[in-house]
Amino acid sequence: MAVNREKDDIELRGEGGHLRLITPSRLKGKDIASEAKVFLEKASPILRGAGVIVDLMGSGWSRDDIIAIVDGMITPAGANVVSWSSGDPEVVSWMKKAGMSVSGSEDGTGGKPAVPPVTESLVIDESLRSGRKIDHNGDIIVLGNVNEGAEVFAGGSVFVMGRLRGLAHAGLTRPEESFIVSGQFEASQVRIGERISYMDENCPWWGRTVSMRFIGGSIVVREIVP
Repeated sequence: MAVNREKDDIELRGEGGHLRLITPSRLKGKDIASEAKVFLEKASPILRGAGVIVDLMGSGWSRDDIIAIVDGMITPAGANVVSWSSGDPEVVSWMKKAGMSVSGSEDGTGGKPAVPPVTESLVIDESLRSGRKIDHNGDIIVLGNVNEGAEVFAGGSVFVMGRLRGLAHAGLTRPEESFIVSGQFEASQVRIGERISYMDENCPWWGRTVSMRFIGGSIVVREIVP
């Protein structure tokens, strides 16, 4: 089940090796601390240590707005900004002059984005029980647990904010760019592309928050420390 979102909500999407943070235009000129706190209660485990493209919706974003986003969401989550994206030429102009990395801006060819479109993420706003199977060509974000006997198959990355005990298979279409993130890892195996890795409770990251990537032909596990 995908989460129904209002167009003015802060939204997080997965795109291969990074995340995209959608920031609605209504946040301009506001103290976003209180709203960011609610958003980060769910999103922090996914954002921690991740590369993020910040997508500024609408026009008229200022330097103070950018500082508010960084101080209110990026830094508290432990994420890193890969680049900024805006459809406002004036915003893009001052960002480039300030030495900021900008992507997805107008490139002079009819306003088409420089970054190609990707399959939208599927957000599951519940835990998956045994016997449940989710299959999606893009990234999959599970806001609850993936229980033993449940299966998640993603063309891109898999993010499980709760406990991962079932099967997570990421990278079905782009293994080199995909990863698995689990808020509490307790799975007997994970798969990225054609590679399978078997685990048990004796492994050092059992029960911990981890990320897993396909590097050099193997699945590499890294603990995410708060």
